[in-house]
Amino acid sequence: MSETIEPTRGVMWALAHPIRYRIWELLREGPSTASRLATRLGESRGTASYHLRLLGRAGAIVEDETLGTRRERWWRRPEPQVIAVPGTDAEGRELNKHLLAVFFAREEEVRHRFIVGGTSAEWEEAAFVGNWFVALTTADADELGRKLFAIVDELRRRPAPADAEQTLVSVSVLPALEP
Repeated sequence: MSETIEPTRGVMWALAHPIRYRIWELLREGPSTASRLATRLGESRGTASYHLRLLGRAGAIVEDETLGTRRERWWRRPEPQVIAVPGTDAEGRELNKHLLAVFFAREEEVRHRFIVGGTSAEWEEAAFVGNWFVALTTADADELGRKLFAIVDELRRRPAPADAEQTLVSVSVLPALEP
C-alpha cells in the first residue's frame, strides 16, 4: 500500500474544487465508494463518481483493488500525501488563489449555518471565534501557521470520541492589506 506519489500541480488543480477537496478529506477516514461518498456529500452517485475519476486521473487518490467487486470501486488516499505548496510563479499563484477560494467559501458556509442554523446551547458555549491584528514578519507568520497546523493535525489523527461532532477549525494568518 505504499506508493511513491509526487505532489504535482495536476493533483493540486484537481483538489482546487469544493466537491473534490471534500471527497479527498473524507477519504482521510479510509477507503470508500462513490455511493457512500455521495450520501455523505448530499450529491448524486454520478457526481461523486465523476469527481472520483478526476481525482484518480490526477493521482490525488488511488483505487483500492483489495476491496469491492467489479461493480463497486473503492478509492483511498495514497501514502505519502500528495498535497504541496503551489509555488510563487504565475501558475502557482493562480492555483493558490483557487485553493484559497475553496477554503474561504467553505468557511463562509459553515459560519452562516452556525449563525442561522440554531445550534445547541452546549455548542453555543463551546464554539470559539476570534480575530486579532498582530504585527508579524513573514517568518513569524510561517512559524505560527506551522504550529497551529501541528496542533490541529494532532487532533485530526486521534480516534474521534463517540460523542464528537464534525467541527470546522479555521485559522487564517493573512496580511491586513489596505483597502
